[in-house]
Amino acid sequence: MKAFAEKTKNAWGFTLSEVLVAVLILVMITATALPAALNAYKNAVDAANAQVLLSTAVNALRSELSTAWDVEEIKDSKTITFKSADTGSKSQITVGKLEGETQERIILQEYYSGDDLGWLDGVTLKSVNARPLVSRAMTKTTRDSSEHMTMTYETAELLKDEQDNQYVAISGLCVKRGDATLAKMPDSSDNAGLIIRVMTKEGGAAAGGGNG
Repeated sequence: MKAFAEKTKNAWGFTLSEVLVAVLILVMITATALPAALNAYKNAVDAANAQVLLSTAVNALRSELSTAWDVEEIKDSKTITFKSADTGSKSQITVGKLEGETQERIILQEYYSGDDLGWLDGVTLKSVNARPLVSRAMTKTTRDSSEHMTMTYETAELLKDEQDNQYVAISGLCVKRGDATLAKMPDSSDNAGLIIRVMTKEGGAAAGGGNG
């Protein structure tokens, strides 16, 4: 410090080599600290976006299932088959891979019979291209512009209460990036994380809702 003070008082100031050493030290500090700071920032942004996506997935599931009719037994604890009250079509919500993708995500598949939208017994149904339940445009991450977050769940189950009301219980609903879980809807010890009351064929207005 004494040498530094003497240099600042000296009319000649610092030598070129001393200035270069100081600049080199600053560059080294910046090169090591800046990437870590940017990485922390990107992780924080992705965590916040994951919470938004989780909420979006919950709302999308409620929108589809709270107005569902004729919900079938759930296949392989994943595939929920139902008639959509909104479109009149046979629909399926499941977890799987879309063409050209390696990550599993929640998929909505709709079927139509001929030119009609009905779900008709004994009629060969044609499918519309499966699509993500939540648009892929919402799932890009800040870490890598080509990387996407995915929404998935572990199991789905069809339940009935004493009044024969139907419910779809979804456990392990979460948002992932690769193998890392960024956000998850917590499951209680005795209930699934998301329980949605669905309509029946004889039902009137949607009972809708769910638990949180």
